[in-house]
Amino acid sequence: MLFLRRTKNHLMKTSILKLSLVLAAGMILAGVSNVQAVHFDYSSTAGSAIVFPGDTTFHMSTDGAGHNFMISNGTAAGLLGEMTGTYTIGTITTSGGVSTASVSGTGTFVIHDGVNLFTATLTWVDITQNGTGDNLNITGSVNLTAITYTGSNADLVALRNAGNGANVLSFQFVPAVTLATLRNGPGPNMTSFSGSVATLPDGGTTVALLGLALTGLEGLRRRMKKAKARI
Repeated sequence: MLFLRRTKNHLMKTSILKLSLVLAAGMILAGVSNVQAVHFDYSSTAGSAIVFPGDTTFHMSTDGAGHNFMISNGTAAGLLGEMTGTYTIGTITTSGGVSTASVSGTGTFVIHDGVNLFTATLTWVDITQNGTGDNLNITGSVNLTAITYTGSNADLVALRNAGNGANVLSFQFVPAVTLATLRNGPGPNMTSFSGSVATLPDGGTTVALLGLALTGLEGLRRRMKKAKARI
């Protein structure tokens, strides 16, 4: 009788632990699934530009109102913002007519919703030049971090809730200007630009949480196996 009672108690405890872990993991993952993906495009405002002075750096100039881009679609369509910071172009590598270089430096990505500010730390990762076309962060790496926003615009809320995002920018020089010239001069060289901002598929959060849940279940399985061996 004592053996049966212990066995019954053990099974009840392990079942409760297993159920609690599964339910907790499910609740966490359900919360993650509620983080909505977001994508919107923007273009430079009249009077603003991406500027290459010819001293290895570049920046975005602003228009008379202090902005340098306007969002063109989504719930944030029509909102104005600015990208700040001075960025440095690293060593250039050219292969098959495509020139690339790393980009260092940090600035801010700001959007005005009329009442509140959306702000994020902005980096550019790399720069690519192929003929007349140029891109910043061409691979779409995460380069918007430390996001803050207290307003209610749906796209901006979704981007804030995602925790980070990818900002990809493109521009053209016709006739073409080499990346070496943009970096080293003569300058300045400046032109209009456009770009897109998007959230990545939860930045790997779901995978990480699934991994934690599976690790917990594996630990529980081992505990159950050891407990059975003692009965």
